[in-house]
Amino acid sequence: MSESTRVRKPATERRAEIVRAADAEFAANGLAGTRLEAIAARVGISHPRVVQMFGSKRSLFLTVVHAAFDRIETTFAEAEPTLSGLGDAYLRLLQSERTVGLVMLQGYAAAADEMVREAVRQRQLQLQEVITRLTGADAMQVRTFFATGLVLTVSTLLDLPERRADLAWGEWILRHGAPPGHNT
Repeated sequence: MSESTRVRKPATERRAEIVRAADAEFAANGLAGTRLEAIAARVGISHPRVVQMFGSKRSLFLTVVHAAFDRIETTFAEAEPTLSGLGDAYLRLLQSERTVGLVMLQGYAAAADEMVREAVRQRQLQLQEVITRLTGADAMQVRTFFATGLVLTVSTLLDLPERRADLAWGEWILRHGAPPGHNT
């Protein structure tokens, strides 16, 4: 479809399409590996239109990262307000919306960029506050929840066998990650 015959959509609708396309691209390729041209092609618009709407690739990436964290927060808010309830809800989210976990990990991976690092840092701290507020968990419980959540995220996204987030699973990871001949 040529530029002149393309259907004009309201900016909010076009913006949402771009964010959905960017979600898939950034989940697969990260900030450094994603090209705005690929996002534009998914939506059927020009690369300059993406730049016009978002300003930069980093800005679009941060929009996608914030959307992933928003989805996690919404999932937690709708879950049973216990650590296990939130953990179960998070697992269901990872299984049903794979890009949420991938985008979150891509946000961590892009933390060498100062603006990305600060945005992800703020969202991480915000999630910790949400967990505390919803469950009444203390600092150690929140840290343990996040450590377990990271193992759960990685094991789910990699489709590792016997995905679990308990001590036995941690021991399995240590055993399989240890160099040959090393006792864990």
